Amino acid sequence: MRAVRIGKLDKRIEIGDVEEVRQENGRYEEEFVSYHKCWARVHPLSGSEKFAAQQIESELTHRVEIRYFPGIRPQQVIKYGSRTFEIEAVIDLDEQHREMHLDCVEVGDG
Repeated sequence: MRAVRIGKLDKRIEIGDVEEVRQENGRYEEEFVSYHKCWARVHPLSGSEKFAAQQIESELTHRVEIRYFPGIRPQQVIKYGSRTFEIEAVIDLDEQHREMHLDCVEVGDG
């Protein structure tokens, strides 16, 4: 069983959903609704990781590693500082409920 490398989880992220919320003026606007805040390792995919990932998803740009947390799913959003990532794949590493890899696409102009 692999131990979670806590020291490498050095970035504070927030995971949530983008939902349409009705404003006072009656219009609907998209807002980020937080689901979970945690420490993570955020890193761009290397050439070989990106090549392997592109066999499934053509735009993957980053992998986010976190401790296991139930309920995280594709199409949720990660906020990291001014940057935004859409989760494309959620991997429960070794199915041990200890560590998760979130394969993501960076969106927007950061």
